[in-house]
Amino acid sequence: MKIRILLLSLLAAAATQAQTWNLDASHTSVGFAIKHLAVSTVHGEFDKFDGKVMGDPKSPASLNAEFTIQATSVDTKSDKRDEHLRGADFFKGEKTEVRAGKLVLLGTLTLHGVSKKVEIPFEANGPVVDPWKQTRLGLEGSFVLKRADYGMDKFAGVVGDEVKVEISAEFTQAAAPAAK
Repeated sequence: MKIRILLLSLLAAAATQAQTWNLDASHTSVGFAIKHLAVSTVHGEFDKFDGKVMGDPKSPASLNAEFTIQATSVDTKSDKRDEHLRGADFFKGEKTEVRAGKLVLLGTLTLHGVSKKVEIPFEANGPVVDPWKQTRLGLEGSFVLKRADYGMDKFAGVVGDEVKVEISAEFTQAAAPAAK
């Protein structure tokens, strides 16, 4: 199963220098946290993902990105719980906005056949040039979803209703194509 995130540009008519940025998976994390019995917080993460970003980081609303997470790669340090969590989850971003200097992705999240509109604020960091002359760009964001909104009401009182999802992604600028 895949979770797919598409950051679509609001400023398509604006003149920007198109650049391609490839995901650096070794410097990227996708995690979540949820309360257990209202006394502790269980953390989990996804281990397999891929993505790229197109656009000019100097104009965050021009960024058009695709991010795919393999839901089957969930890891909560409990095989039984991980098997229970694996399923068909899907997210698609429909547009982006810039609010108070932050990039906000507006989209639809579908879990267990229920679709809801969500907003995910992202912060664009960089670009910076690393010591190896690679240009890097970071995107970080988080949002909270309520399990009950998606019909996930089993284990109420044992498992919290709110799930915090955090995404921290790093991208490297692709080499420009050779001139013909």
